[in-house]
Amino acid sequence: MKQIQIPTINLNFIRTFVVVGQSKSITEATKKLNIDRSNISRNISNLEKAYGTKLFNISSQKFELTEDGKELFEGFEKAYNLLYITEKNFLQNKDLNNGKLTIGVSKDVENDIVIDKIKKFKSKYPNVVIKFVNSSTNDLYDKLSKFSMDFIIDTIIDVDQTSKKIEVQNINVDTFCIAYSKKHYNLNINSLKDLDNLPLILPITAKKERYDFNSLLKKQNIEMNLSLEVNSYDSILEYVKSGLGFGLLPKRFTLKDKDILTFDIDLKKDISIAFIRENISPSAKELLKEFNVKDID
Repeated sequence: MKQIQIPTINLNFIRTFVVVGQSKSITEATKKLNIDRSNISRNISNLEKAYGTKLFNISSQKFELTEDGKELFEGFEKAYNLLYITEKNFLQNKDLNNGKLTIGVSKDVENDIVIDKIKKFKSKYPNVVIKFVNSSTNDLYDKLSKFSMDFIIDTIIDVDQTSKKIEVQNINVDTFCIAYSKKHYNLNINSLKDLDNLPLILPITAKKERYDFNSLLKKQNIEMNLSLEVNSYDSILEYVKSGLGFGLLPKRFTLKDKDILTFDIDLKKDISIAFIRENISPSAKELLKEFNVKDID
């Protein structure tokens, strides 16, 4: 029987493969790897020879993973990220004030929920680099499950059976209101019924609060007059201040503006921190303490 030859693992080839697979852009990959395109192509070619398959479809500016490439990438990306975590933990056990943290965060919670905590942490550990990644909630949880983030701050989603190690703790509860400009609207909103025929400025349908708000209106047989549908609370607030309509907002976004009137509604959303305990680095633990995460040591 012919013996199967198992390729010797070359970490340099794997690093190139993972970074190119993540970047997809040639320009970005050369910057991250600090090597030119010819070296990238050579490393990828050597890896393809080792595994006897094509891993990328290459165009003038892009590397697109093939089906075999996608299968190999999923495992190698996790392994590569775990190597990075192991190195980071080792170095931070020697000196906590170094290294890099990558935090996935919803843009809607980054400003007032996160910034004060980061300021306190950076006053203690000024040399720790913190990178924020804004993306969809599902994408953030996917990246966390692949160990490419230290933790994420966002709304809770149902973690699937392949991600049982992800822990979630609540850190804040958003209570919602209808906000409007008293400069532009000489009226008082006293009930949801008062929203009949008024122009509404709402979050996109993918957001949980939008779904819950639609349900509230439907239960009370209120006809929705949708004027604007936007992705961020900051945008909703600006449109409200401009008098373009009545916006659905977390109450915290309205507290500092005296020209904004509000009507509280029965709608809440939990803001949570999600992490994988065994992969939390020493500096990440210190930052999680700023958010009052329980039993993190």
